[in-house]
Amino acid sequence: MKVSMKTAALVMAAVISASAMPINTGITAYAAVSAASSAETEGLKAAISDVKKLIEIPSALKEFDYETKTSYGMTFYKLKWYREKTVQRDNGTTYKTVPESITVEYHGGMLTDYYYYNEKNSSYTTPSFAKLSSDEQQQYAEKYLKQLAPNLKGNAVIERSTSNYSLTYKNVTYNINRIENGISVKRNHGQITIDRDTGKLISFKLNWWNDAQLPDSSKKLSVSEVSEIFKQRKGLKAYYSMFSKRNYDSKTGTYTSEKFILPVYAPKNDGENEIDALTGEFTSIYNDMKKYSYTDAYTWDTGDGGEYMEEVTEDVCDEDFSEAELSAIDKESSYISAKKALEIIKSDGIIKFNDGLIQKSRSLTQYENTKGEIKAALLFSYTYTTSDKTKDSIYLNVLMDAETGEIIQFSKTYAYGKESPTKNTTTVKHADAVKKADAAAKHFLGDKASEYKLTECSTIYKDSTSQSLTYTRYVNGLPTDFDHINITVDSLGEVLNFDYTYHDMKFPEAKLVSEDTAYEKLFEYMKPDLYYTGFLDLKFKSHTYLTYEFDDNYIINALTGERINYSGDPYYTDEKQEEAVEIKYTDISGYKYEKEINTLLDYGIYITKDSVLAPDEDITIGQFIDLCEDAYDIYLNRLYPSTSKWDAEKGVYVTVPNPKLNEKLTREELAKIYVEFYTNSSDAAKIKGIYKQPYSDVSESSTYCGYIAIAKGMGFISQTADKYHPTEGISKGECLKTAYDFLCGSSKEKKLYNIIG
Repeated sequence: MKVSMKTAALVMAAVISASAMPINTGITAYAAVSAASSAETEGLKAAISDVKKLIEIPSALKEFDYETKTSYGMTFYKLKWYREKTVQRDNGTTYKTVPESITVEYHGGMLTDYYYYNEKNSSYTTPSFAKLSSDEQQQYAEKYLKQLAPNLKGNAVIERSTSNYSLTYKNVTYNINRIENGISVKRNHGQITIDRDTGKLISFKLNWWNDAQLPDSSKKLSVSEVSEIFKQRKGLKAYYSMFSKRNYDSKTGTYTSEKFILPVYAPKNDGENEIDALTGEFTSIYNDMKKYSYTDAYTWDTGDGGEYMEEVTEDVCDEDFSEAELSAIDKESSYISAKKALEIIKSDGIIKFNDGLIQKSRSLTQYENTKGEIKAALLFSYTYTTSDKTKDSIYLNVLMDAETGEIIQFSKTYAYGKESPTKNTTTVKHADAVKKADAAAKHFLGDKASEYKLTECSTIYKDSTSQSLTYTRYVNGLPTDFDHINITVDSLGEVLNFDYTYHDMKFPEAKLVSEDTAYEKLFEYMKPDLYYTGFLDLKFKSHTYLTYEFDDNYIINALTGERINYSGDPYYTDEKQEEAVEIKYTDISGYKYEKEINTLLDYGIYITKDSVLAPDEDITIGQFIDLCEDAYDIYLNRLYPSTSKWDAEKGVYVTVPNPKLNEKLTREELAKIYVEFYTNSSDAAKIKGIYKQPYSDVSESSTYCGYIAIAKGMGFISQTADKYHPTEGISKGECLKTAYDFLCGSSKEKKLYNIIG
């Protein structure tokens, strides 16, 4: 609600109307509440007063808005202080913008959300070091948590978010996590974001249960006990899964994607992979959520609207189109017409085309056929609506192959009016729905439908007039996780929705390793996570649980028994999650760039992860590429693409890194990198006999002759000496010093591409 210098009567009208948000010059927050009802007034006054004790509102933010939402038996407040600015358009008209604002959310004595906006602030900058040290930034984050949540109960742990630890991002984000008895409490978390240079608070979010009564963790079962329970209860399932492998074609310089199928073992993800840590039973949290009428959380009311604009066609001639556009139009003309599509739909036998339906749109799109080929598709939308809100509306969408007219999927919706004489109120019968769905699957898929089995049905709600059924494809006795049929049938026997996936691909035989072997490999890699979790009921009371969870992201190749990743490749040991380790080099004491290297380490920039840097040793191409990504935020990987090959013995694709990454970075190779990355002169650089070499030790017959000449001409090489020393390497220490100088901005021009030396 916007408060303005209008009369009390107008302001009261704005309070009464939920959608009224007049744009006028604002007044103070306390003056605002005088227009509200007495109940609203007292609650709003208290909320504003509490919030202003926690944060300072700049005097320039004279405008004030608020929204309220009642849920869980309490009132939630969204408060906004801001200033407006009038901007003049080129045509002389004006409009208002908000160049600065503070928005907060508050309820029950807790500030749960804060956001500061200023149009002059940018989140990004050129790569550089922060003006505040990491310790100073941490102190700001801790100060803000105490300031904004003074009554917080429980053990809050503030840790820097590594994903936001960037030399180019001006804001630094800290995660707030709750750790009790050494165990993480899920759904109790938050974030604090500050300006890395000034420490100014940018945003704050907090979800927290101050009333939480956590189970006694001293009585928990051991990891070995719950692992045995998981195994006895058949927590793993076997099924076919699809993987995709990217291959690089060095001739065309493009990537292609190749799909393949493998049988796998993986933990179930339907709640059965979560075990109560005290009882050993499957967690009861999901049943309890239903018992206590669990809802996700409050949401703010938002209005939505829009106007439907009828299509307007005009007479056009071919002269209005380019040759490429005319070619596309010719192809479009080969697709089935709207008239033919309507004939197909009306004669289908499953789709009911109601009287009064008219075509509203026809759009060209794509779909993937059963062979994995991308084909053109046409989406036809038909509607029946009237301006009379008491009447029914009908919406039908049909997707079909643009060339053959084969129906790929369709959906229909009935929107019944208030006085609808045809509204369906009959409760659906499961057996009738299944019979009709089976017939529809057979109709659209033919013999392929026999490969699908009805999946266990979800809950049929009381008085439901329709039921959605899912069928899963089985091959060699195993289910797939990628081929399904979805059909919705109503109690009148009409099919309201149909869509399916079917992949006509090679399936390996289901010669699976034993379940014992699968469990052995699973437990070798994975230990169940232990955490507190819970939910809020409709009275805003928390219900908490101590839970072990077996991560369903662990996939076992059912043919070999080995763990694989989502590309189907072996999950190598070095891919396991590792705890962050602070890197300190033991061989740089007294080194000329010791200070610079240690500063870079503070920002997570390093060349080797172990304790030995060997600063005078030549850097490799791979190490240089990694350094450029970390320090300069540039990516050179495409210049040295990896390849992949099929491992017939293991039945998977294996990634093969480019062997040049292990070679030392020479000065001539660096010149080539810069020319290929920063210019379009790569092909020209390969031409022999056209370059006059500026250095006496670079032969004009050298593969690098053109690259070095171009690099010199474009300023990548600044040295004026007679010799270039093209085959010399570049030390790790020199590379780190260059990165440090760049991030400090010590050079007049920040260039990533100065050749070192």
